Amino acid sequence: MILKEESQLLQNIKMGHLYRVYLLYGEEKYLKEMYRKRLIRLAAPEEFEQFNFHCFNGGELSVDAVVESCEAVPFLAEQRCVVVDKFDFEAMNAQDKEKMTALLEDPPETTVLILVVDKEEFLPKKSAAAKKLVSLCDKAGAVIELKKRDSSELSRFIRSRLEPRGCTATRDICNLLMERCEKDMLTLSGELEKLSAYLQATYDASPEHPVEVTSEMVERITCKTVSGSVYDLAKAILADRFEKAMRIVEDLLWLRYQPTVILAALSGAYLDLYIAKTAKAMGQGEDAIKENFSYRGREFVVRNSLRDCSRYPLEVLRSSVVYLTQTDFRMKSSRADNQLLLEQAVTELFVIASGGKI
Repeated sequence: MILKEESQLLQNIKMGHLYRVYLLYGEEKYLKEMYRKRLIRLAAPEEFEQFNFHCFNGGELSVDAVVESCEAVPFLAEQRCVVVDKFDFEAMNAQDKEKMTALLEDPPETTVLILVVDKEEFLPKKSAAAKKLVSLCDKAGAVIELKKRDSSELSRFIRSRLEPRGCTATRDICNLLMERCEKDMLTLSGELEKLSAYLQATYDASPEHPVEVTSEMVERITCKTVSGSVYDLAKAILADRFEKAMRIVEDLLWLRYQPTVILAALSGAYLDLYIAKTAKAMGQGEDAIKENFSYRGREFVVRNSLRDCSRYPLEVLRSSVVYLTQTDFRMKSSRADNQLLLEQAVTELFVIASGGKI
């Protein structure tokens, strides 16, 4: 059965109803992990979990071991629970696909099999293997795609995490938190935990004496994702704010982000601005950009880029993208110190922004 809404899955869990097979896929890792845990808790009670629960990692998967575990008899319980994390049916060889297909066509009545697809690019409409897997699991049990939640849903999620801890948040604060965490629920969850713990300790926040979250609190306590920080880095470079730019680089390195990761994010930030600038020059807007480029779940990036790109000349953005591509090649093909190459790249980007050429 293909479940169209999360509410269907929640209702089944609340009723204690279990299918033989579950396929969880989609972009939102937080939701996949949340439902994975709830299903395990229902299918494998803790008192006999060590006998009736088995978890496999798809990266090191033995299909024979999965089949054997599914066919084992449960110990003093109605069923066993078998989980395969990072399940990748598309990458299996023909023999393993046949074995997995046979298992899903006739799953044991005494086992609940939970398949969790980790990769975001699992596209049943474009991949024959993905379509086949969805079809098999549809007939054998339940399939649900867990998509990125929209802004209104994330606002409710933020408030549901803050309010029981005595914290209130306006719509603007919710939007600020979403932007800093790039609408990623897993990141949001961790940052909300930090923020509420700080407010409880500092202001004695409680449901009886709520404290309103301010933008200053958010910026002081929560961390931006690397992409968000690097977007600020790009803006600092283009605004000729050298000290701020180098401080952002130092902070990211102190947080142990690899220079290659920082450079990739910086390249992405410049490319976003370049795409937005080019689209504007052609008289195009947000809809055209989203139609022609992969920004699903990252619409705010398009809006921010369209908002900011007017400040920067097209040639500066183009030359910067070219130089960052060359630096990426040097990082991957030479023995030079990557941190040094990153710092050199940031310095050169200032030269380009001031009107110099590469």
